[in-house]
Amino acid sequence: MWFKKLINIIVYTIIFYSIQAQENGIKFEQDSSWSKILKIAKTENKYIFVDCYTTWCGPCKYMDANVFPMKEVGNFFNEKFICVKFQIDTTANDTEKIKSKYEDAAFIKKEFKISGYPTYLFLNPTGELVHEEGGACAANEFIEKGTNALNIEKQYYTQIRKYKEGNRNASFLKTLTQMAINAQDENAISIYSRDYYSSQKNLLDSSNLFFVYSTTLNAEDTGFKLMSNNIEKFETVVEKKTLESTLQFIIVRSEFLLNNNIGLNWDENNWNSFAQSLTTKYPLFAKKALLQFKIIIFPGKNNWKGYAEAVEQYIAITAPSNSELNDYAWTIFSKSNNKSILKKALVWSSKTFTNQEKTEPGYMDTYANLLYKIGRKREALKWERKAQKIAVDQGQDKNWGQEVIDKMTKGEKTW
Repeated sequence: MWFKKLINIIVYTIIFYSIQAQENGIKFEQDSSWSKILKIAKTENKYIFVDCYTTWCGPCKYMDANVFPMKEVGNFFNEKFICVKFQIDTTANDTEKIKSKYEDAAFIKKEFKISGYPTYLFLNPTGELVHEEGGACAANEFIEKGTNALNIEKQYYTQIRKYKEGNRNASFLKTLTQMAINAQDENAISIYSRDYYSSQKNLLDSSNLFFVYSTTLNAEDTGFKLMSNNIEKFETVVEKKTLESTLQFIIVRSEFLLNNNIGLNWDENNWNSFAQSLTTKYPLFAKKALLQFKIIIFPGKNNWKGYAEAVEQYIAITAPSNSELNDYAWTIFSKSNNKSILKKALVWSSKTFTNQEKTEPGYMDTYANLLYKIGRKREALKWERKAQKIAVDQGQDKNWGQEVIDKMTKGEKTW
């Protein structure tokens, strides 16, 4: 009898805390259509918050697991907004409830020109889009985004109207450009930053350096030339490693848009010609940029030997972040069956959690999976269980990694 009572207590406790967690966080409207949401907002004279996400988006998953369920976030957003979520992509595993919102999600994507994820839309009670933000962030920063959406002086689209009405005050342009950055509105960033540049006598003044850095997106931008020719000056506001990584990223991004056929028409002659051109245009950054090109192109060619060699060379001349190393290692794990290549990836993976202040269990999971695919099952299970314990200790679900552990135990594929 006592055992039955104990089970009941445990069950009720789990239900209680599950309900409490749901009550604490943001309450998203589950069953209302977009047209109904608009009607409710108008009737209740309440703003609308829309979370636009995809199933493959890492930052979206982070917000769902760590920020939206927080009590302070729920308290603020539930009081101030009608909250709704739309899954913008479609998958074979979508529930009937998700499928019922396909039409609304497609409309939201087209109507508001959603291109990055997560995107947060804020509409006033009449259904007018007044503010837009994006990206993962901490709870206090997310509440600040919501606070800005309610403030006419800080609403992105309200400020755009002022720009269209002719406001070209330098301070206003600087603030508006930052809003465009927060909204992930690349076209607007270029327009507003150019106008700000034209209002300045000296873009290399200390007050302008970080603005130039944060608004430079393409190799043709004025900011790219300024940074390339004044690296030491920009190192006073941006860490050297970060600055170099940014410049390399801009080169790769810009050149890939101009030469996206380099991967489709890969041959030695095409590559040598492209490499020579890149070296002439960007002598300081070409070597690393060319390796990054190979890292992007080779997976599409299933050239895992070339991919691994390019990663090895890139690691040797730079210092990739743990996130980058983990991505390289996981790509090899999921795509290659070559043991010698898998062993190289194992070395990259080990660097992501060895001697780190805080271990990311997901990186250790990559390491465990590589061990398993190589055939070192006992070690793989040891590391996956260790990753699970770390994840649970950090507040993740108690079943974190259990599916992988079960498959490894049964000798089933984890890839």
